[in-house]
Amino acid sequence: METIFDYAPTPDELRYLGDTDADTYREALSMDRALEDLCTLFALRGDEERSVAYARRMSDQDYVRFNLLNYDLIPPRLERNSASFAGNKSKAA
Repeated sequence: METIFDYAPTPDELRYLGDTDADTYREALSMDRALEDLCTLFALRGDEERSVAYARRMSDQDYVRFNLLNYDLIPPRLERNSASFAGNKSKAA
């Protein structure tokens, strides 16, 4: 099974993903957990295309949609301008 250790994670990445050695990591690893960690690893590295590709292979796509790829649910214009919405509300009041 492909894991994060196939991609030489740095100590900083391992701290974020669960500081452990490769053998301990693989002992109780499920396919979905391996895919989620690969998704996270590539997201940390700024490789959105690979990150999403691993997420799409997970069995629970509701979990993926709401917990891993939730930025798809919020239009970018709202995400960046959320502070201005609060400012507009207070001016109207």
